[in-house]
Amino acid sequence: MRISPFYESVEVRAKYYPPDTVAMVFGDLEITWKTFYERINRMGNALRKLGLTRGDKCAFLFHNSPEFLEINLAIQALGAVPVPVNYRYVKGELQYVLENSDSKGFLFEADYLPMVEELRPELPKIDFFIAQRGSWGTPPGTPPPAGMLEYEEVMADSSPRGINVPVSPEDLAVICYTGGTTGRSKGVMLSYHNFIANQQQLSSLLFSLLPPVAELDREQYARNEVERKLQESLGNVIGPFAGIFQNPEMAEKIIVFELQLGGPIDPPPLTMALREGKVKGMSGKPEGYDLRFLLRLDDPQDFTNLTIYPSTPKGKLVLLPKLLHMLLTGRIKIQGNTSDILRLFRRRSGPAPRPPKPRRRTKAKGSNRAMPLPPLFHLASYALWLTFLVHQKGATVFPVNPKFDPEEVLTLIERENVTWAFMVPTMWKMVLDYPDIGRFDLKSVHVCLTGAALLTDKYKKKMLAAFPNALLMDAFGQTEMAPVTTVKVDGVADEVKDRSVGRLLTGVEARIVNDQGEEVPVGEVGELCYKSDSLMRGYYKDEEKTQQVIDSAGWFHSGDLAYRGDDGEIYIVERKQECISTGGEKIFPLEVEEVIQTHPKVDSVCVIGVPDEQWGESCRAVVVPKPGESIASEEIIDWCKDKIAGYKKPRTVVFADALPLSPVGKVLRAKIKETFGKPSA
Repeated sequence: MRISPFYESVEVRAKYYPPDTVAMVFGDLEITWKTFYERINRMGNALRKLGLTRGDKCAFLFHNSPEFLEINLAIQALGAVPVPVNYRYVKGELQYVLENSDSKGFLFEADYLPMVEELRPELPKIDFFIAQRGSWGTPPGTPPPAGMLEYEEVMADSSPRGINVPVSPEDLAVICYTGGTTGRSKGVMLSYHNFIANQQQLSSLLFSLLPPVAELDREQYARNEVERKLQESLGNVIGPFAGIFQNPEMAEKIIVFELQLGGPIDPPPLTMALREGKVKGMSGKPEGYDLRFLLRLDDPQDFTNLTIYPSTPKGKLVLLPKLLHMLLTGRIKIQGNTSDILRLFRRRSGPAPRPPKPRRRTKAKGSNRAMPLPPLFHLASYALWLTFLVHQKGATVFPVNPKFDPEEVLTLIERENVTWAFMVPTMWKMVLDYPDIGRFDLKSVHVCLTGAALLTDKYKKKMLAAFPNALLMDAFGQTEMAPVTTVKVDGVADEVKDRSVGRLLTGVEARIVNDQGEEVPVGEVGELCYKSDSLMRGYYKDEEKTQQVIDSAGWFHSGDLAYRGDDGEIYIVERKQECISTGGEKIFPLEVEEVIQTHPKVDSVCVIGVPDEQWGESCRAVVVPKPGESIASEEIIDWCKDKIAGYKKPRTVVFADALPLSPVGKVLRAKIKETFGKPSA
């Protein structure tokens, strides 16, 4: 057993990066790894004094901010279980989550103080409340309410000493509550093993996308834009080995790197060679090579740690005995010509290159900067942050404005040289439709990540045009899968496929079944079911609902209707519960929405089923016109003619000022049905 892998990631960086290396950017605020680590320890030691121990639950309610990250990691450092809370919850929803999760403590932002004070008498199981009423690093001038503690005062009164509580891979890492669109929110229990498995699955996919080693004889660095973007996006992985090729005697060598993790999934071998003056990565191992590195590690995080130690003299002193021990125990093996191996350790002739002058604080060599913009209480954003924290070298960037502001986002991307940007489709649309997007330099972005809902091919093409150096990665899955199951990678507009969510990750099994549980043939729509090491432990204190979604054979029934294409990719059709049945025919709302959305006067649309005496259900479109536009119902119905089958056309159209959205930009269809779903509406 070892300490929490997420807490360990911060600890290693804090100890072995230069002390002014930036871990987080929050608007104009820059926080170093050293400061971040000390504050995590202060909060963790404070929570321990308040009685929080391994296995306990602790809830917190914060927007995307430094506080969210340090609270989450402090709880995990103690072996306890964080419960991030949706900041849009009203009183009854908040009370339910705090009670259902058995949370022992609750930390929250000042804006929620009135609601929490009102709830306190109804929450006898909460042992302590911590309110953040000042700004980050600065306590408020007034004392907290009676019976509550103040966030920054708790920090100031606690020790920065490191925490050493072991956790097991099967321990819960988080309880993440789902949106609750079909009743009360369900607490999804995810273990450290679930997250690590999903991270390994993603890593294996990225390595497998590299050109095959059969292309070793090609002298090109990249044959096309997709390969170029892929090589550059994985440069942080290849980067630690680039120095080998700086020795002129090694310029013609072929080097193979293999990582064995002792688990169900190992990334494919990585072959490296110099092409057109740059280090090129290829997937697989050739028959002939000059050097081969074999690393047997307990965890992929160990590899990232090995690349961090050399950042400072202190780290180099730690690294040397570690490497020696790994060599002696066979955990590292180097195969090749003795003279080539000796060249690895020979000092390169000539003066060392002068490092660039830092703009403000130190940026770790070869590092990325990630900007996860959806709320961190949503697992898509939370899991990306954890993956980045464990496997990448770089800082996390957050806007200050709690409301999504496209101009602030674009400004931060340019100013902070953001390399990974994650937004949900609603956010991407706002950014890509921003009138002045062209005045921002967006060349730093190597990965545009989208997920949580489907992004149309129209906007995917706009994204690839606006971010010229970026790969577009469309990650699909759900909270119960920790969370990614498929990824679609695009590098050029011509290869974009509408509704495709790509191929399954290595290690994820899938079946598409009909209502009788029988697997359907290629091209036929059915429910998507999964098996994977990333599958949740279940819903907290709800075995009945757990058994409703995980069958006796261990298959998780996702509720997503999909089909497998001839190209082997998965295509999403609709949520099963949102399918409309009319006169024996099935209507998938998304298909109708995509047609109506192309009307020049339509801003947004949601299609729902309403009760119908003759047909069982009929199709209704709830339409939001663009500002200043006026549309008649007949215009919408006529627009659908010859674009979709007659039975799919909406029979009625109603208009609204706006559509209710979840915090991650999904249209809340259930709420729309409550308002507009009666036949007389």
